[in-house]
Amino acid sequence: MVCYPYSPSKDRGRGLDRYIFELLQNLPGTRSGMKLHTLHQGLASGVMAAGAKLLRLIADLLVAKADVYHAMTPIGGATAALLGKAPLVVSIHDMLPFNVKGYDYSWKLWYMRVCTIISTRKSDAIIVPYEVTKTELISRFNVKESKIHVVNYGVDHSNYHPVAGDRKVPGRVLYIGEVSRSKGVDALIRAFTIVKKRINGVELLIGGKRSKDTPWLEVLCREMGPGNIAFLGYIPEDKLRDYYSSATVMVFPSRSGFGLSTLEAMACGTPVVVGSVFDAPEFVGDGGILVHPDDIKGMATNILRVLTEPEYREMLSKKAIDRAKAFSWERTAQETADVYTEVTQSKSGKSVILK
Repeated sequence: MVCYPYSPSKDRGRGLDRYIFELLQNLPGTRSGMKLHTLHQGLASGVMAAGAKLLRLIADLLVAKADVYHAMTPIGGATAALLGKAPLVVSIHDMLPFNVKGYDYSWKLWYMRVCTIISTRKSDAIIVPYEVTKTELISRFNVKESKIHVVNYGVDHSNYHPVAGDRKVPGRVLYIGEVSRSKGVDALIRAFTIVKKRINGVELLIGGKRSKDTPWLEVLCREMGPGNIAFLGYIPEDKLRDYYSSATVMVFPSRSGFGLSTLEAMACGTPVVVGSVFDAPEFVGDGGILVHPDDIKGMATNILRVLTEPEYREMLSKKAIDRAKAFSWERTAQETADVYTEVTQSKSGKSVILK
């Protein structure tokens, strides 16, 4: 398992760290005879540190020997592919480097695009979380459909679930995720400004890691006038369920698609309002409200409806719980193991991983 530039953890607030952690926890390991080994070089802050970690990855890969290699991102996938590691499975989580501009450094987007192209061409199998990503890979790069495997992300239902006696805080609007424009936090602040003019006593809690946009977003809050908006910063894993459960509505108006916090809130029975772009319609389904992240009035209207209509809110809560049941990390891991089996069978004529 080639983790660079991420590292297995559920406590750092990074979705791909969590993805790797959950795979390691849930892959069928001892039951199947699979022996897992991870290559992770730790966290890197800044370009120089990232470059040093990449050199270490190259050194680690040069001596690594395995029946199958799984790169968690196209960056690790391109490195493994250029070093001739095979059979190679690469997880491509989205196509944002080809679609979203203006929220990141151009050189970084270019590098991610190059790594995605290399990974797509030189891997033996590709894992994507949703059909929309598969469709774009096929149309953009003419990838064989049989090479791409759709394996959804999961939810830790042992932690995120409704609990009898949970009490909602009336008028609480919640956001959990990176505090950035790419996640639509500016649109949420503007929509909440409309909401607070219609309802007294509402509050907006913004939880998540800071980004380069956060200072500007804090200024935007002040420009929007006085109101109950609080920036909570990073919220530890063991506190998240309490926040999800206390909110009347969770809003994730991302301009870049999927957010794990959306599924976690749904599993807790909290109604969600989600940005209707990229893979969001596919994972939300009928379990939440979809609205374009730049439709400020539409977002405010939907938030107001959830806050003011108890029967509608209860219906959304039930739908959210039912929809979230379709996703689990156990299923993610098992379907990932099935991909390992397929590529080893294809390369050797027999499987080296038992089911």
